[in-house]
Amino acid sequence: MNWKISDIFSEDYDSQTTVLNPAIEQLVLARQLATAESLDTFAKEETIHHDPFLFSEMSKIITRINEAIDQGEPILIYGDYDADGVTGTSILVRCLRELGALVDYYIPNRFYEGYGPNEDAFMQAIADGYQLVITVDNGIAGVDEAEILLEHGVDLIITDHHQVKETLPRAYAILHPELDENYPFHHLSGAGVALKVAEALLQEVIPEDFYAIAMLGTIGDVVPLIDENRSIVKRGLAALRKTEIEGLNAMMDLAGTEKSEATEVNVGFELCPRLNAPGRMDEAALSVECLIAEGEGEAKLIADQIESFNSERQKVTQKVLEEATKLVDAKTLAKKKVVILYSPHWHEGILGIVAGRLAKQWQKAVFVVTDDHEGYIKGSARAVEGYHLFELLNECQDLIERFGGHALAAGITFAPENLQALEDKMNELLQEVEVTPSLQVDLSLPLSDLNVSFVEQLSILAPFGEGNRPPVIELKNVYVKNVKPIGNKLQHLKFTLYQDKHSVDAIAFNQAPLAMYLTPDTLFSFVGEVKINEWNGNRSVQFHFIDVLCNEFQFIDLRNRQAYEQRKDQLQLATMYTNATEADELETLVINQLPNSKEELMTLITRKKPGNIVIAPLESNVTFAPREKFVIVYKVVKQHGPITLNHQMINYFMRLGISKNELLFILQVFFEVELVIIKNGSVFPTDSVTKRDLAEAPTYQSQKAKLEMLEFFELTTWSELKTTFKTAREEMTHES
Repeated sequence: MNWKISDIFSEDYDSQTTVLNPAIEQLVLARQLATAESLDTFAKEETIHHDPFLFSEMSKIITRINEAIDQGEPILIYGDYDADGVTGTSILVRCLRELGALVDYYIPNRFYEGYGPNEDAFMQAIADGYQLVITVDNGIAGVDEAEILLEHGVDLIITDHHQVKETLPRAYAILHPELDENYPFHHLSGAGVALKVAEALLQEVIPEDFYAIAMLGTIGDVVPLIDENRSIVKRGLAALRKTEIEGLNAMMDLAGTEKSEATEVNVGFELCPRLNAPGRMDEAALSVECLIAEGEGEAKLIADQIESFNSERQKVTQKVLEEATKLVDAKTLAKKKVVILYSPHWHEGILGIVAGRLAKQWQKAVFVVTDDHEGYIKGSARAVEGYHLFELLNECQDLIERFGGHALAAGITFAPENLQALEDKMNELLQEVEVTPSLQVDLSLPLSDLNVSFVEQLSILAPFGEGNRPPVIELKNVYVKNVKPIGNKLQHLKFTLYQDKHSVDAIAFNQAPLAMYLTPDTLFSFVGEVKINEWNGNRSVQFHFIDVLCNEFQFIDLRNRQAYEQRKDQLQLATMYTNATEADELETLVINQLPNSKEELMTLITRKKPGNIVIAPLESNVTFAPREKFVIVYKVVKQHGPITLNHQMINYFMRLGISKNELLFILQVFFEVELVIIKNGSVFPTDSVTKRDLAEAPTYQSQKAKLEMLEFFELTTWSELKTTFKTAREEMTHES
C-alpha cells in the first residue's frame, strides 16, 4: 500500500486558538471543518444548521402536506430498504402522525421489486385511494413511474439525494440538495432531507429524537460527515444517549451498546447493520416498525426479530465469505486486478458486504455474484482507491445487461455465458494500468508526542465518517516488542512500539499472520489511528494498526518446526531456495533446504539481494564421520577384504557404532582417494602404501561444507544470522 503523507503540518504555523495543539488546528483547517476565523467557534463545538426554507420548493411542499392533513387526504411515504431509507421513512411517519395526518408507508422488496419507485406499487397506491405520495431516499430516477401518478391525479413529492439524471420526473415538487442552488449544503443523506421536511413542518417544536433517527441514516449511508451532516450526527448522538424511542432502546440492549456512551462507532458497527438486516434478508418494513413502535412490549418483540435477522445475516455472510475465499488460490489472485466470484447458492442480500471485505483484504476489485430470479447473474462489486468501477464497467457494456454505481462500489447484472469473458476483459483493460492502493496519512509524529492530552484533542474532529475519517498517524523508526496473539481464536495481535525512552501499546485486529514479520531489533514505520484505552480507572494511549513498512532488511526465524507449520501458508508467494537461482527478483527468499556451502548461500544473497530472508526447518542429507570411524572401517577392509556390502555386513558395522549412511560415506571417500576399489557390491583394499589425505576427496569436502552449514544454521543466534545476511546484502549495495 502506498502511503500519501500529508504536507499540511508546518513548524512555522501560528496557532489560532489557545486550546488546540497546532498540529490538530492545521488538520481541522486542511479538512475544511473550519476556517481560520471560525476555529474558536469550532473548538467550542458550535453546530451548523441551515434553514429548511432555503430549499426553493420547501414552502410549496409544506403547503401541500398541510392541505392534505387539513382535508383528511391519505398520505403514502414511499421509502427504501436500506438504513438511510428506513430512518427517513420513520421520521416522516412519526412527524405526520404527530400532526394528525392519515399516513402510511411502503418499502419495496429488495429481491423482487428492487430499488426505487415501481409501477405495481404506485398502481396499488392509486387503488388504495392515496392523494399524495412522498418518496424518501429515492424517486429522482423514477421518470416513468412518476407519469403513472400524474395521469391519475395523485400528487408526487420527491425527496432524494441520489445522482440526478438528465431527465427529471414530472412531480408536484422535488426536494434534492444537489438540485437546489439556494440550499448551501449538497450532501445530505435521504434521512437528512426527510429531517429538513420535518423541521419545516414542525418548526420550533421538533423532537430531538428525530435527530437521533436522522443520525442513524446519515452514518448508515456513508455521506460526508462535514457541515450540516456533522451537526446532525453530533446532535443525533446526544439525542440517542437519552432517547425515549422504545425500538432504539431495545435494539441497543440487544446489541450491547452502552446507551449513555454511544458514539458514531457504535452506530456504524452495531445499530446500522441491524437496521439494514431485515432489508437484506427479508422485508425492510420491520426496521420502520421498530423505529415508530410506541409500546415497550411491541418494540422489544420487533427488536428481537431484527436481532434474529442480523444473526442470520452474520452467519450467511461468514459462510459466503469462506466459500468465496476458497474459489481462488493465492497465485491466481496475484495475477489478477479484478476477480469475479460466483455461486448460484449465495444470498443476494449480503453480496456487497462480502465484496467489500474481500476488496479490502486483497486490495483489488472484487465482484461477488449469484443467480437472480430472471435467469441472469446479479451481484455487487467493491474496490479500493486506485480503481474506478463505473468507468471500467462502462467499457464492458457489450457484456453487461445493466449496471450502476461509482468509483468504488457498483451493482451489476449480466448473462451467465458472459461471466468469464467479463472478468477477462476487465483484467485486460487494466493490464497496462498501475493500480496502487494508497492510504492518506495525516500526521507524521515522534512517539513522544502520543500522549493522552493529544489524543483527547483529536476527538474535537469527531464525529468521524465519510469525508472526515479518523486521523491516520505515522510513527517512523520505531521498534517492536512483546508481540502476543489475543482473541478467542488468537486472531488479533497485541504488541508494544518503542522509540528511545517512549513506548505505546498497539493492537492489530485480525492480523495474526503479521506476527511473523514483527521481528525484534528491526526498525519499522507504522500507520494507524490512536485511541484512549481505559482499564481499571487508568487512561492510556493505544495505537490501532493499519499498515507497516520495514525500514531495513528483514530476517525471519522459523527454524522451529511448530512456528513454521503455523505460518507456512503465508509463504505461498515466496521463492524457495531450490528455485532461487532462476528467479529474476527475490522479495522473500525461504531457505528450506541446506545450501551446499556458505559461499554458495552468500553469493546468492549478494547477487539477488532479497528483501526478506526466512529460515525454515532445513531439509538436509548431511552425513559425516569422525576420524576414529574412518580408522575402524579401514582396518576391517584391510584385514578382511574384500567385504560384501550385504545386510549382514551392515549390521556388523552398526554393532561397531557406524551407521549405514556413515559406512557408505566413508567407503566413498576411500574410493575417491584410491584406498579401496568398489566393484559389484564388494569392497577391495588397494595395495597403495602412499599416505592419502581424506580431505582431498570431493565427497569429504562437500559433506564437511554441508555439516558446517548445518551447524551454522542450528547454533547461530537470530541476531548473528541477521548480521551475517545483512552484511552480505550491503556488500552488494556498496559494490554497485
